Amino acid sequence: MKYGIFITGTDTDVGKTLVTAALALHLKKRGFTVGVMKPIETGVSAGRAARSDAARLGSIIESEETLGAICPYSFELPVAPLAAAQAEGQTIDLNTIKKVYRLLSGRYDCMVVEGVGGVQVPITQSDNVMSMIKRLRLPVVVVGRSGLGGINHALLTVEALRRQKIRMVALALNRTNPVRSALARVQERSTIKILRKQSGIAVIGPLPYEPGLPARFRPAITHLARSATIKKLVKLVQGSARRSR
Repeated sequence: MKYGIFITGTDTDVGKTLVTAALALHLKKRGFTVGVMKPIETGVSAGRAARSDAARLGSIIESEETLGAICPYSFELPVAPLAAAQAEGQTIDLNTIKKVYRLLSGRYDCMVVEGVGGVQVPITQSDNVMSMIKRLRLPVVVVGRSGLGGINHALLTVEALRRQKIRMVALALNRTNPVRSALARVQERSTIKILRKQSGIAVIGPLPYEPGLPARFRPAITHLARSATIKKLVKLVQGSARRSR
């Protein structure tokens, strides 16, 4: 059974790359052929392309695809894709992204695609990340923060996707900061409890805090790929794929 999943976030730096990489690695270790994409990435200078999120995704599953296939659009300026493309005199074409995705998806059992920023981030004058999701026709995993501030961003993201009738598989909560105090633990439990009641989708996590990234990316992803949260996410993704057939 071939299927794909799109990993989006409630914001930037919430752990999209971690979840994408851990999910892809777990699937590969289970014997599936796996392809990865990060169709658009900003903040990538020419001398640091090998350390980009797209390069890390390809490396973690030992992909044989070129970096240009994994990431068709890469820009140097660390701003929204629309502004980054304009700064280089370019325009992002969602049809190009769709063509590359179709080419790659034909080679693998499953495709794991990571978005850029949040769902409302502009890609062109008329398209945002949700437009890309709809063009690729993929179900979504939303990655959000498990601590204080996570509720509002998660519910806004879920509601925006729901309005566009985009199918959501799960909300995966990630510890973007260590939970060291009693207050932080109370805040995290409160966030998770409320989101489970109000989001209307499966809420999983939190994923354990991984310090020292990106320097220890591979050991962190190897650890996360074995976690109960990623195992549960895989079941949800595969269950969603079966129901959609």
